[in-house]
Amino acid sequence: MFKHIALGAATLLLLSNPGWAQNELEAGMVSFYQEKFDDAIPLLDKAVRQEPQNTLAMAYLLHSYYRKRDITTIVTKIEQEAVSKGSDPVAQAQLGMAYFLKGLVMPNVMEESLTEFKNAAKDDTKCSLAYTGMGMVYFQKRMMPRAKGYFVRALRINPHDVMALDRLGNILLVDDKKPDEALQLYQRIVDELPTYPDGHYFVGSALYDLKRYEEAVQPLLRARDLDPKGITQGFDAAALLGDCYMKLNRPSEAIAAFEVAKKIRPDSQYVQVRMEKAKTSKPNS
Repeated sequence: MFKHIALGAATLLLLSNPGWAQNELEAGMVSFYQEKFDDAIPLLDKAVRQEPQNTLAMAYLLHSYYRKRDITTIVTKIEQEAVSKGSDPVAQAQLGMAYFLKGLVMPNVMEESLTEFKNAAKDDTKCSLAYTGMGMVYFQKRMMPRAKGYFVRALRINPHDVMALDRLGNILLVDDKKPDEALQLYQRIVDELPTYPDGHYFVGSALYDLKRYEEAVQPLLRARDLDPKGITQGFDAAALLGDCYMKLNRPSEAIAAFEVAKKIRPDSQYVQVRMEKAKTSKPNS
């Protein structure tokens, strides 16, 4: 979500039933990807209040304020709530999430985020939000073995933590070069939360790395359609879709895919180069 993303027992985790806040989260995500952040915020806020440790809902809520260029409002609000609740571990972990967002803009605040997560985990060893938060901090620092350990710990407590699954899958896919294991995690994400575009994008990415190009097309199309403005992974999905078509020797479809990517990010040199290559390629006879 926040942009830049051997498993053992965690690979066996099943995501059986959606959480209570799923309807609000999905509705909020729809507004978020339409850039209707004022509509998204109350829906996502309700999702967080229904499931205070829903890390993905919390991330979308914070990112909505970020996109509005109004970080101060949400950080101050969460600070005030944390103070009013005293030593409540979940409130501490939510404050850690708020400081994590602020730390993306002001790097020195990132350590404050880590402190809040550690305090929350110390007060409640079953606070999955705290472990996912620590994993996110170390993921941001590119300290992947440590990040992986915290994500696995979070998932042992809460197998529905989509953010932990997402980031753990990213480590498996990008850093560990284990697309088969990453695919298992991302497939579970899209089965539970089919409106989450990044899940579909990483399913397509894992299939691409496994050279299963034909299978990668549909999840990449889905990711692109769910995030047409490229707010999170929509641009990457559009570009990788073009690469898939190139691997399948279907240059006309590749050109169309690269044109969509170009509309999202007109200054992308990579897309321009790949489009020119597609224009000089000959399709299958």
